Amino acid sequence: MYKMISSLSISLLMPLILFCGEIHVGAYLGINWGRMATQKLVPSMVVNLLLQNGISELRLFQPSFHVLDAFADTNIGLIVTLQENYLKNVFEQKQIDDYIHERVKVYSEKGVKFRYVYVGNEPFTKSLYMKKQFNGTIRYLNMTRDALDKFNLPNIKATTPHFTDVLTNVTKPSEGDFREDIKGKMLEFLDCINRTGAPFVIHIFPIYTVYRYGFDVDFAFFDNKSKFKIVDGNNSYTNLFTFIYDTLVSALAKAGYGDMEIIVGQIGWPTDGYVSASEPNAERFHRGLLQYIARKEGTPLRPNKDINMYLLGLTDENMVVTDYGPYQRHWGIYKHDGIPKYKIDFTLQDRDVKPSVAKGTVRMPNRWCAFDGKTDHNESLVLQDYEYACEKSDCTAFGAGATCDNLSFTEKVSYAYNMLCQITNQDLRKSNLSGATMTTNNPSTPDCDFPIEILTAEVVDGGSALTRRY
Repeated sequence: MYKMISSLSISLLMPLILFCGEIHVGAYLGINWGRMATQKLVPSMVVNLLLQNGISELRLFQPSFHVLDAFADTNIGLIVTLQENYLKNVFEQKQIDDYIHERVKVYSEKGVKFRYVYVGNEPFTKSLYMKKQFNGTIRYLNMTRDALDKFNLPNIKATTPHFTDVLTNVTKPSEGDFREDIKGKMLEFLDCINRTGAPFVIHIFPIYTVYRYGFDVDFAFFDNKSKFKIVDGNNSYTNLFTFIYDTLVSALAKAGYGDMEIIVGQIGWPTDGYVSASEPNAERFHRGLLQYIARKEGTPLRPNKDINMYLLGLTDENMVVTDYGPYQRHWGIYKHDGIPKYKIDFTLQDRDVKPSVAKGTVRMPNRWCAFDGKTDHNESLVLQDYEYACEKSDCTAFGAGATCDNLSFTEKVSYAYNMLCQITNQDLRKSNLSGATMTTNNPSTPDCDFPIEILTAEVVDGGSALTRRY
């Protein structure tokens, strides 16, 4: 019955996605969907959500079989990712062949529309590259291309996304170049994707970059209200996006690939976990960004060009790593329960609307776990349990400038206890925390929300330990 309802919903929504697809002539707007969260929207819900909102392109981080099944015959273009923790266990071509066959070839025949296979993720990022944890990108890229060709999938391109720190720390776009320590590898990579007609994929995190470069934070927004701008010869840059984009254009030109296609693989604005990370700022950023895309004006070095990009991201991920900062768990345009946080119009028509709510989620009862605040508890044990609860759940809302930054210690203990309690389906017996109690009185403050999780049967994968996370 559930499958019948899901199929009917998709068939009814197909005209909407096709209609919205006509708006993006020559370019498209997609979105990233990662599932590193304790409770996840089931794939059929996400498909319906995309169709309802006219989102025709999606990047999957974990292309599990049951997820891919949900995208059959939906006309949604997919990017799938071969992640590092899979690739580091690849020793021969047959392993890549098997992966491409079972997760791309088979599902292509079922009607899944694949656009790209990403091989790894940000392999030349300083923290990863300097540790030399993973340095086989080009080899695995070639193996993936060979596998796609072997199964007669020439239209699916293989490439690897990169973070902006592959570029030198420049003050003007015309000075753009790739870092010296990776230049040799980058030239080899560029030759590889150029030969196969694949694009260069860049990840841009404006909130990180403005603070990293010491720019005025308003420079990150397209409606920059400050006087801060960067003048580079005859070109003037009043926002970070065009500055970074043209810095990459210059770097590619110096490497001999001035006409290479660029895709913005990730861009967005977080809503918590950092200074300036908020829902109003996220709405402001996305409105300006989508207005800019719709105008098709390009950048000073590539004027009047369509720019394809994927927003980051669909939902929050409370278990994702926080290498760049706590805000990495708060990229979602949607909360974990499928409720949109702010207004955004994915159709590029600049409507003042919130996107559709995910259908089918079931919220757990209005019960919160809290610390009783009694003074007769062993303080060391309470502190130990507080740290344990944060480690096992998510306390990134405590970051400097974040929504829960101003809580008292007792309130922070309650918040941490609640986060752990919610991810264990409100079962206090599973955590055994000092002074923990259940309450029906919402302990949230005006600035800090104590969330309640959703019920879901979703799991990432039912396969082997090696592939379970993909």
